[in-house]
Amino acid sequence: MITRKRSVLIAVVTATALLLTGCAGGGNAATSDDVAASGPVSGGTLRVLEVVQPTGFDPVQVFSSTSMPITYTALYGQFVIANEETGDYDCGLCESFMTSDGGATWDVVTREGMTFTDGTPFDAAALKYNWDRMKDPALGSASAGVASQIESIEVVDARTAKLHMVVPTPGLLGLMPIYSLQWIASPTALEQGQEAFNKNPIGAGPFVFESWTQGGTLKLTRNDDYFGDPAYVDAIEVQGVPDNTQRLNGLISGQADIALNSDPSTFVEAEAAGYPNEIDIFNGGIGFMFNTKKAPFDDVRARQAVAYALDLEQLSNAVNRGNGSVPKTLFTKESPFYEDIPLQTFDQEKAQELFDELAAEGKPVEFSYTVFPGTGPATFDALQAQLKQYDNVTVTADQRDSSEQGVVTTTGDYNLASSSLAFVDPASRLWGALHGDANRTNYSGIDDAELNDALDAALATTDPDEQKAQYKIVQDRLAEIVPYVLFQEYLNGATVTDKVHGVEMYGYTQPAAAGIWLEQ
Repeated sequence: MITRKRSVLIAVVTATALLLTGCAGGGNAATSDDVAASGPVSGGTLRVLEVVQPTGFDPVQVFSSTSMPITYTALYGQFVIANEETGDYDCGLCESFMTSDGGATWDVVTREGMTFTDGTPFDAAALKYNWDRMKDPALGSASAGVASQIESIEVVDARTAKLHMVVPTPGLLGLMPIYSLQWIASPTALEQGQEAFNKNPIGAGPFVFESWTQGGTLKLTRNDDYFGDPAYVDAIEVQGVPDNTQRLNGLISGQADIALNSDPSTFVEAEAAGYPNEIDIFNGGIGFMFNTKKAPFDDVRARQAVAYALDLEQLSNAVNRGNGSVPKTLFTKESPFYEDIPLQTFDQEKAQELFDELAAEGKPVEFSYTVFPGTGPATFDALQAQLKQYDNVTVTADQRDSSEQGVVTTTGDYNLASSSLAFVDPASRLWGALHGDANRTNYSGIDDAELNDALDAALATTDPDEQKAQYKIVQDRLAEIVPYVLFQEYLNGATVTDKVHGVEMYGYTQPAAAGIWLEQ
């Protein structure tokens, strides 16, 4: 069992929350659970094991905002920060971020006088430069989908950028922390080329780059000219270790102070070894995403058949060594939007009936599952083993290199892939992932009129009861049209030694480097 150090509580999100104003410092204060008797102190070097070995530090190279959060919050700060108390978003590096027309345009105002560490102004022109780069197909950003929702960026004045959206995107604000639009780099440094930039990345965050050995250690030192409160630790040393067991062993053997993790089994092993975990459990979860624009899964019956066919508890146990937890509902019980509406029903008889029905029409369910290194092979083996019990269905492995992760789904180059439908804020994340108009971030391609209407209505109302009613429709439709089958809770967490404090886990881009401190 995973001890829940922190559970996700989703506050009711109102339409007026689309206005976002700044709060200084980006959340440096440690919580009461973290604070030792003497309170936060400065000094020391924080040794970190992250889950990804960097190939560079250009924001367009980042796969997701949870893969290297300490590295990137150190170099670039947090542009937008999820607020656990309100369920809303606060500005970190912006002064305000708002829409007055339902998401057709957004006005983003930068902080007065702020600069990157090379002296380049952190202004509206810098935002435009960074976000336009994300759309460049030649750079292959995994965030190109959401960036391409922005049709154009108008520099209104030195500090104000107006985003003109391809279609109204009322959920843009909540998408920011999920994707690498969160990380803003110096245009002057980026102009030197990606190779030069990766040797000396320049941001406006609470730490500055000191050195990096590819395949080795990244060293960062505190930026005493940071616009907000200075970070606590003097320096950070980061290594990327993809293997879960190696990260935990590195922590236990004294090679690190904090190890990031999302694997349920590793959290269980850490707790058994006496190390505390800080875990954020999201709404939704991780699982299979169907490409609803391609055969065979453009036919809802094929999606329903696969969903009925799978014993998700068995599949999760096979992938997570018996430690996984299957999300039964879209929202956790702590959420005000919770409904007891099962996301999936295991029914072998119904599954076979649908497989046979499709085969009789000349459409046997034949598809590939996209396999990436890590848990991909185990997931495929478990999926294939279960589907072998049925007639008229065949799954093959589509082996891909880890460098393609994130890009395959954004381009639609898949039949079935592992993905997340995990979220803090339902208003932004669910709209961006499931609305038919959110085509560039709706990677499953699902487009259902009733679902679209409910997502729109949930964003438009300020009435909590009406929001709950609309999200009930969303949950009913997801159970019916099955764009996703979720078989694992989405965990974002860290295992720490007893000298580490100030580790805040809530939403994406966490834990933030600036707030962590060490007992001296």
